[in-house]
Amino acid sequence: MDYVVPPPERLPVIKKPKEKFRKLVKKPKEDSRIVIQKAQIRDVEEILELINGFAASNLMLPRGPQYLYENIRDFVIAVDANVPVYSMTATREVMNLIVACGSLHVLWEDIAEVRALAIHPDYQHLGLGSRIVEFMEEEARQLGIHKLFTFTMTEEFFKTLGFNKINRKDLPPKVWGECSRCPKYFQCDEVGMVLDL
Repeated sequence: MDYVVPPPERLPVIKKPKEKFRKLVKKPKEDSRIVIQKAQIRDVEEILELINGFAASNLMLPRGPQYLYENIRDFVIAVDANVPVYSMTATREVMNLIVACGSLHVLWEDIAEVRALAIHPDYQHLGLGSRIVEFMEEEARQLGIHKLFTFTMTEEFFKTLGFNKINRKDLPPKVWGECSRCPKYFQCDEVGMVLDL
């Protein structure tokens, strides 16, 4: 494997445009029934809408349908069971609104990355981000993963979950192989954080 040099240190924050999200007719309430579950192929379009809503403000990397289809097994979603979206005619299955998502991407035998953590603005500050990360932590333990890492612009949030800031050059080379394909590689504005499981 070729060694890839880590990108330069974090740049100053630049003012970002407003996110673009689907407007909800019904706002979340105390009686919202949020269910955390693994994503399926049928969820790709809604996950794309959620992730790319934040990507429009440069708060996370944009994703395309090919990426999601190829990595759908990595994704976890939160749905509001009180908000039906549509019913599939053939199966008569009622679908619910996807209000949050995240991805656990295994990179090597002992390390995985928490990616694409996105919570619809109307559902923020309800603990969904924490619940999704905890779901992924348990999944990582079951897989035998001993360390999680993330690149984030929300350092304080991940600190509350036990993640610690790490110097970029202390991350394994496998991480930088992934990063070298990122459009932000030479102007990365994210903080690296790790959690030992």
